[in-house]
Amino acid sequence: MSWWIIWLIIMVVMLIIEAATTALATVWFAAGALVAMIMDLCGAPHNLQIIVMAAVSVVTFVVCMIWIRPKLESLRRAKIQRTNADRLIGMEGVVIVPVNPVEGKGQVKVEGQVWSAKAERAISEGTKVKVRAIEGVKLIVDPA
Repeated sequence: MSWWIIWLIIMVVMLIIEAATTALATVWFAAGALVAMIMDLCGAPHNLQIIVMAAVSVVTFVVCMIWIRPKLESLRRAKIQRTNADRLIGMEGVVIVPVNPVEGKGQVKVEGQVWSAKAERAISEGTKVKVRAIEGVKLIVDPA
């Protein structure tokens, strides 16, 4: 079997793994295999192909880790938008049914919506509260 076919198979397998993971896990091996395949088609010796494949893979790995991956992570983080219930965290509301931590009962009104609520201590009706977190369908609140 020709070496270029082996390099092609390695490249395709690495790209399939990369597509399945989307985590920049094997793309550098695919780049190294591509360069080695081109070298084989140009008639380079097999030992040199292996060395160049390893070198290109290492250089591509370093470039991905230092330059590309951080940019992708910042793009991924920038695209996260608070929607629906997440936007309520940090907002203030009013207790409309007393919050009882023992029974796990209580309701608050935040932004015109009524939510089940729970807190670490009892909170009476009419008290202003601040939404600390969301747990399932209940708001976790503290007195404001």
